[in-house]
Amino acid sequence: MVLPGISHLALRLVSGPLLLAHRLSGYVPKAFRYPYEGDVLVQYEASARQMFFDTVVERYIPNIAQFVILGAGFDTRAFRLPKDVGVRSFEIDTLETQVIKREALKKAGINSAGVTFVAADFEKEDWLSRLVKAGLEADKPALFLWEGVIMYLNREAVEDTLRKIASTARGSVLAFDYMTTEPLESQSLYWRYARAGTKAGGEPLRFGIDSTPPASERLTELLRSCGLSLGEHRTVGKETAGKRAWGGFAVAVVK
Repeated sequence: MVLPGISHLALRLVSGPLLLAHRLSGYVPKAFRYPYEGDVLVQYEASARQMFFDTVVERYIPNIAQFVILGAGFDTRAFRLPKDVGVRSFEIDTLETQVIKREALKKAGINSAGVTFVAADFEKEDWLSRLVKAGLEADKPALFLWEGVIMYLNREAVEDTLRKIASTARGSVLAFDYMTTEPLESQSLYWRYARAGTKAGGEPLRFGIDSTPPASERLTELLRSCGLSLGEHRTVGKETAGKRAWGGFAVAVVK
């Protein structure tokens, strides 16, 4: 409700009928279920993704004292961590986005003092050097979250970011989501519309993992070439002999 460009009337017109239907029937559409369960289809990717990243944070934060959100946008995970976990949190994004976010946090009455904001552009600046200058202890493991970002970068920026993470302390963990080349090349109406929409919004889809089955092997090859090891993987979209996956969620580790 405090984000710029959000119509309060439109929000109520959309959410009101949904809430009324839920109260009358008790039914929760799959897109809004938490925890999300089952196969991850295109229309439910956002719901499944939230569950995946929340689970990663819950699993690793108790044993890692540094938390870095890459391309944080309006992510609020750093503000939802229990106060007694003793984790130092960092957010990296462009200065323009951070200015808007910090103003929204202020309006919402959310204290952001516990998060260190580091302004950097993945395609133009050395974000890791800025992160270390801001207080990241390079000799200690960190948990990196990279959600909803990789598909909007060029290949050079993606590989450079992976190599930078691989240069951090042993035991560091990276959780990220990705697209394969299928959404970038598919001529289906859905993906043509999706590509047109992201392009019109100023953030065209640019990077995808080779979709040749199995996609997990292609992802493993990319990570290995950048110095990382694949620790966990979940395919988004069913992958069969005649059908290619369109993305996935993954956890990579620094060994």
